Amino acid sequence: MKNKGYTIPELIVVIVVVGIFSVIAINKASYAFVDTDAIGEQTEKMILIKSATAYANSIKEELKSDVDRYIIGRDLVEADYLIDDDHIYTNVKIKLSYHSDTDTVSVDILD
Repeated sequence: MKNKGYTIPELIVVIVVVGIFSVIAINKASYAFVDTDAIGEQTEKMILIKSATAYANSIKEELKSDVDRYIIGRDLVEADYLIDDDHIYTNVKIKLSYHSDTDTVSVDILD
């Protein structure tokens, strides 16, 4: 009579192979979430820089006399250059600068 079950070594091999595939899958998935967070932070910073640059260009004449001006994210929201529903930009410090040699403005996010 023939036995229809699996032997212990066969079961151990299957468990080891499934374990290896599980570790690889979990490792790949964890990198996907880290990259998503980094992309989200970069996108938020880009939005803030673009909003602050638009605001700086609108007050360029004032910046010509001040050269440097410091604002916070709330100022951009109040001036309607930024929508901040989650209040993540409210207290972010921003430096606006005017460069007379190129007649341009620059924006620096201060941490």
